[in-house]
Amino acid sequence: MPSLPYTPPNPKADLATAALLTQLPLPTFNSRQIDEKIQLYYQYLEKFGTPDVLIVGSSRALRGVDPIALREALAALGYANVKVFNFGLNGATAQVVDLLVQKILTPTQLPRMILWADGARALNSGAVDATYDGIVSSAAYRQLMAGTLPIPKTALAPDAPDPTPIAPRSSINQTLTESYATIDRTFSQQLSNISGTYSERDRLKHLFQQQFGAFFPQSAPLAPEGIPDPLQPPPHPSDSAPVAKPSEPLVNSDGFLSLALQFNPATYYQKYAKVAGSYDSDYEQFQIAGKQEAALQSLLQFAQAQKIPVVFINLPLTDQYLDPVRSEYEQQFKQSMLSLSMSQSRGFTFRDLGDRWITEHRYFSDPSHLNRYGAYAISKHLAQDPMIPWIKKKK
Repeated sequence: MPSLPYTPPNPKADLATAALLTQLPLPTFNSRQIDEKIQLYYQYLEKFGTPDVLIVGSSRALRGVDPIALREALAALGYANVKVFNFGLNGATAQVVDLLVQKILTPTQLPRMILWADGARALNSGAVDATYDGIVSSAAYRQLMAGTLPIPKTALAPDAPDPTPIAPRSSINQTLTESYATIDRTFSQQLSNISGTYSERDRLKHLFQQQFGAFFPQSAPLAPEGIPDPLQPPPHPSDSAPVAKPSEPLVNSDGFLSLALQFNPATYYQKYAKVAGSYDSDYEQFQIAGKQEAALQSLLQFAQAQKIPVVFINLPLTDQYLDPVRSEYEQQFKQSMLSLSMSQSRGFTFRDLGDRWITEHRYFSDPSHLNRYGAYAISKHLAQDPMIPWIKKKK
């Protein structure tokens, strides 16, 4: 079987990003991942200005839409220098997305388009919203509402220049990439077990930096300017040394988490129990009407006032995940979103890709999350979708 295309990592940039995230100056939102993503976004704003496209959603968005692949695909269609940032967060619901856009980000930090990549679980008003409840009970949120949160004043950068040519890879970089691949595959395997455990995540990050740091000469410090230019693609690895992202904290500078894992039901269910939809807490007391639908309406109203189009992408799922119970709930969700997209002129677009690859397990890292190959393919597909109102002017 031929190898699948994906966006290769940039090891030097990824470690610079990891170094940035070791220092979190703001009070916590009760989630280290949220704290880290906000810090990374502030750095992005300072270096490149507001993104043209902001990807939001849960871990399905975090792993499922590749900003570099999307940017390159749009560039090939004549949309030059489109800036894309992935603000995907584990457990993000409609309430979390609405909170992020309306309250955590300031008007000058908002994108020109919101690309919401997720599925029915994000709109289930019957389930407990632990992520949102954790945020609104945090010290940072209380300070935010009181107007006392010490948010850094980010000097928004002008539009980034055109990409510059990539210099040939030196021997140290070649060795670095090969070593990165060896360590990286181990971390990618471990992520599925411990990505939600912060103490373990921190331990893995420290261990990875210890092992990987030995490959950089002491006289050559890593990326002193911070994170790299997102418009400059990373060097391509050799076909014989595939690489993947190591662990959750080491998202790339565009906020994307790349996983090389490929879902294999035969081996996956030897390690993990197969949970039926009727026992899945994400679909508990499933209903659209309620707090999540209200948050969606609030977001759309706000986005309309700001003239920001919102595009909701229903990301693919596997046949192993879509049992009769989940399929019924997913169908309810699709009907609700299609009705919403047709009943109003709020700049809202719904695109359904849920059934696109139900048996193409190689595009998934587990039954309900895309891997880097799926994210790459989806991003290329989205760029070519004529129903998505890409707002960057063609040259």
